[in-house]
Formats: sequence, structure tokens, C-alpha cells
Amino acid sequence: MGQKGREIVDTDIKEVLDDLNSAFADEWLSHFQYFLYAQTIEGIDAATLKKELEQQSADEMNHAKILANRIIQLGGIPTTNLIETSTCGFSPPPKDRADLVKIVELVLEGERCAIEKYNGLAKKYHMKDLVTHEIFEDLLSDEVSDEEDWENFLPSIQRK
Repeated sequence: MGQKGREIVDTDIKEVLDDLNSAFADEWLSHFQYFLYAQTIEGIDAATLKKELEQQSADEMNHAKILANRIIQLGGIPTTNLIETSTCGFSPPPKDRADLVKIVELVLEGERCAIEKYNGLAKKYHMKDLVTHEIFEDLLSDEVSDEEDWENFLPSIQRK
């Protein structure tokens, strides 16, 4: 990022980079988590759920790319310490690979953690770093939409 781009950030860039790296770690771990779920599930609705999980995994990877871009713009390097840097963490698949309700509950848990995180970060950077604020606001919007989609998906597998 250029000189003027850095000048307009009205807060500590190291703190911005720490927050961006934490979000990057969360998105990367979500990508991996949903990808892993898609590969390991089994059962009646597994094919349908697998497709949704793979799409969600791709969406999370796109979020990670956006965050990595901003980290690099600010002169940072995306973290490789994913677990240590993450706020929302990683949930391994349940032992019962056919427990699709549990899979969806774990996805919802992750989406809700992301919503809480991005809501706080969007507020934190409002009027301090408008580019980063906009990124967190866009990610928040995506996560809110994802939560609703997964909540709507849950009843169709709970009835089985």
C-alpha cells in the first residue's frame, strides 16, 4: 500500500494487522473445517449436505483471500499460526459421521462466532480505517446470511 493509504489509517497498524490476522486464521480454519466435514460425513442427507459444506468452504477461503490481501496492503504477512491466532477455533467432525445435525450445529456455532467477531471489528474500525471497516462489514453481512441459510437447513435433516 502506498504512503497516503497508510496515512489515512487513523489507528495503530500493528493492532489492525493483529485483528486482520485473527480473522484470517478464523476464515482459514473454517474453510478447512467445512472441507473436512464434507469429506467425512455419511448418511441419507450426506450428499446434499456435502454440496452445501463444499460451497461454504469455498466462501470461507474467499474471505481468507480478502483478509490476506488487506494484511499485505498494510505491510504485514498473513499468519501461519492459525490455531494460536484464531478466535473462533476449529471443531473436528463428530465421531458419528452420520450425525448431520451435529455437523450443522457446529457450522452454526462457527458462523455465530464470526458474526460476533465481525460486528465488533466493524464497529472498532468505523471512522478509523475505512477500508478495513468495509471488509469487516462485508464479511459480517456474509456471515449473517450464512447463519440464516444454515438455520433454515437444519429442520430438513432433523425430521429424519
